[in-house]
Amino acid sequence: MLKILFVLLFPLLLLASQNDYDKGRELYFQKGCGNCHGTQAEGSSYYPKLANRSQKYLIKKLINFKNGIASSQKQEIMFTFAKSLKKEDIQNIALYLSHYKVESAKNYEISDELLGSMD
Repeated sequence: MLKILFVLLFPLLLLASQNDYDKGRELYFQKGCGNCHGTQAEGSSYYPKLANRSQKYLIKKLINFKNGIASSQKQEIMFTFAKSLKKEDIQNIALYLSHYKVESAKNYEISDELLGSMD
């Protein structure tokens, strides 16, 4: 009976997880995270890489930033960004980053019609 219940519920858990991942991706860009940490969460020489970091670690750091706690002055810039995050937002962003998948650039191509002709 337990196996049948698991088989029936597992697809729902995967769907819920995918929806939370998508929400996390949307929040990552909506909140401006990609401006410093990169569009692929790859980081830079100044800002840390966030892609595929531990979900537990990311949640802890975001909660600390939300509460005005940083381990260096450099990290204090995060206070402004994290202050407005809800618990669900933090969980979704951490899920997105901890399970980061490189996406195809085709998703972001702009048609020539929008850009105008090159002539």
